[in-house]
Amino acid sequence: MRMRVIAAAVALWAACEAPNRGAPPGRQAGVRVVDVIPLSLSGETWQDAEPFLALYDSDPKLLAASAFTPNPGGSASATAPIFVSNDGGDSWTLRNTLPSEVMTADITHAVGGNPPVLYAGILKVPGVPLNELKTGDFLSAAKMTLQASRADIDQPFVRTTAIASADRVYVGLNDFDAPDGRTATVDVSLDGGATYTSRRIETRNTLGQNGPSIRPAVAQDHTVYVAYFGWRSQAGSDVTSDVVVVRDDSGATGATPFRDLLDPSDHLAGRLVATHVTIPWSNAPTLGQERIGSTLSIAVNPLHSDTVYMAWADRVGTGDIYTVHLRRSGDRGATWSGDRRTVTNATNASLAVAANGTVGLLYQQVTGSGDASRWVTRLERSRDGFATHEDVVLADVPATTPAFQFLPYIGDYNGLLARGNVFLGIFSANNAPDSANFPQGMVYQRRVDFPTHRLLDGSGAAVAVSIDPFFFSVPVLP
Repeated sequence: MRMRVIAAAVALWAACEAPNRGAPPGRQAGVRVVDVIPLSLSGETWQDAEPFLALYDSDPKLLAASAFTPNPGGSASATAPIFVSNDGGDSWTLRNTLPSEVMTADITHAVGGNPPVLYAGILKVPGVPLNELKTGDFLSAAKMTLQASRADIDQPFVRTTAIASADRVYVGLNDFDAPDGRTATVDVSLDGGATYTSRRIETRNTLGQNGPSIRPAVAQDHTVYVAYFGWRSQAGSDVTSDVVVVRDDSGATGATPFRDLLDPSDHLAGRLVATHVTIPWSNAPTLGQERIGSTLSIAVNPLHSDTVYMAWADRVGTGDIYTVHLRRSGDRGATWSGDRRTVTNATNASLAVAANGTVGLLYQQVTGSGDASRWVTRLERSRDGFATHEDVVLADVPATTPAFQFLPYIGDYNGLLARGNVFLGIFSANNAPDSANFPQGMVYQRRVDFPTHRLLDGSGAAVAVSIDPFFFSVPVLP
């Protein structure tokens, strides 16, 4: 979603001490939550919203993460940072390697087949043009290489898959230069990002554009699914939309890709999973100081591409602000279940499927009201398609503090992935060091004082509460 970037300088402090740990009783075995902000930035008070995560199956030590995080060098900086970890997420450092002034707007990324290759899609500041980037070593301090760029793009969302000859890269994006208002697009590279081709996936009329969320998911057999919102009409701030999935059975290598899933109602490409839903479009603080309107996620079973899950959010009734829906298909998207889960007043749904079939649903929900309202971040896990599920509360923090600096407040999305027998993900939230806010415990790199619930800078002075990105790992269900 379009945003206005607010420039700010971030001071850099240096200190040396062990990570700070808060570990309340009753935590679930194997769950780990880590504040990503490094010790050297203990004094920062930025709104590090909209986090994302990339990881390797072949090397569990290597992780890359991002958020709306500024370069500590401030307004003169010609690069923006990502976070990197070489110890499996226990510690994180900053690499200022993105070609953008101070910070980026939207950013997502995914790994290549050979560690530590990384692909990224960013909205560069200033001007907000799309940059499609690559580095052969994301741990390096060298600036990422620009592979492709153009204007009038929103919300690039990167997924990759590796084959013997070259990585394949799929960047879902909303392309405002697409013809006939059919803006849902996937930029496809079959040669490791050397070249990209824009593939239009909307086959029906729109109100002039599609929704901003265009979400690819890739199985190991190279089946590619893409979910998007087919915006059909608008009344005031309410958009009437279809929820659509397209599929390509050969990795989008053909001349007319994403045409392998037709809807029986009109025989056009793109299965209509839900029709005429109401999307409350709000670019103002609406739900726990957050804007809403683009929550969408899709995930495919990596080993069994017939099974795919979809989550989105819309408005159900007059008393509801925003409700997350989860549905399942077991026949390659041809037919879909009804809602397997509904969560009221929630956003930032992210899905992942582990190799043993466990499905993870990460979301953030506002509970309570007024000054007592809270953002609760949950990961739900299911082995039976959400006939039943088990959940883990990762954070339960005040929703009214800190006051928002810009939108998105915590993000238009977060991140969830699966590797082996564990889910790994990232979310943003209030960073007050209060063990009651983090039921599974918390590891801080930045300086904190748990007894007094204070954040500290390098000199030991108190620092205001802000929004930080938090990495987590949770075991899959056996």
